[in-house]
Amino acid sequence: MPWVIDTDAGVDDAIGLMMALASTNFDLAAITTVNGNVPLERVNVNVGAVLDLVGAPIPIYAGCDRPMVQPVVRAEDFHGADGLGDAGLSRTTRTPHPQHAALAISALARQHAGNLGIIALGPLTNLALACNLDPDLPMRCSQVVVMGCAWQARGNQTPVAEFNVAADPESARVVFDRFERITVLPWETALDQMMPFEQLAQIASGSSPRAQFFAAMTRIVQVWRQRFHLPGVPLPDPLAVAVALDERVITESIHARVHIDTSQGIGRGLSAIDPRHPSPNARIVTRVDAERAWAMIASAWA
Repeated sequence: MPWVIDTDAGVDDAIGLMMALASTNFDLAAITTVNGNVPLERVNVNVGAVLDLVGAPIPIYAGCDRPMVQPVVRAEDFHGADGLGDAGLSRTTRTPHPQHAALAISALARQHAGNLGIIALGPLTNLALACNLDPDLPMRCSQVVVMGCAWQARGNQTPVAEFNVAADPESARVVFDRFERITVLPWETALDQMMPFEQLAQIASGSSPRAQFFAAMTRIVQVWRQRFHLPGVPLPDPLAVAVALDERVITESIHARVHIDTSQGIGRGLSAIDPRHPSPNARIVTRVDAERAWAMIASAWA
């Protein structure tokens, strides 16, 4: 089955992208880019830099450079001004395809006749726009994996909202209102099951070009450790990719109806999870086989 990865290309996005690129049985048809962790132009460059590392001829489609309604929200303080840890890795000669990402998603879904998978690692602006342009899109996508939501309302952008949803709540609401079978890797799952610093250091100690790239990009993790007093490394985007690559990564999940709060108060961006609803639209991954996921990351970056 062909897949599209929609990304805002921060550090953990890049780790997840390499996992997909390194998998021998994963058909990555395209990468679409969206404003999020860093501005769209930097996202495009970062995706190109990761593709250059493996020489993959995968097309990049640039998407939305701002949220649907609200002012721009970014995360340079977490990912570095360039999105890749300010390690000097953000460089490439690749340029995005002229077609807009939302149109590319719709075209690929039509081309593959209901057999397309989507992994959304950033704000859901592109996917929401694609839904509005092509109302039948949800019926043409066989799998959608979203890294997003704070299923226990333990937010990392606001007290109750996770970054990807908080960055564009209107788009997130469109996506959860339109799609009926979304697999969600929420922020708390990554927060509760962090990669130990020792395992990250072991991956970074390799001598291959991939390992050297990984080491340079993840030096910023020490800033996270000191600033946020983290006992390990939260890697939500790689866990979302791991779930798409291998369902055995999922060890606990619940089915629920997800509703996104688009109000202007303290609850803006809240992902309201209702496991009692008779029509669930999402499977929320609440626990993963972390050792399996860490092994997948290590193998991809060796």
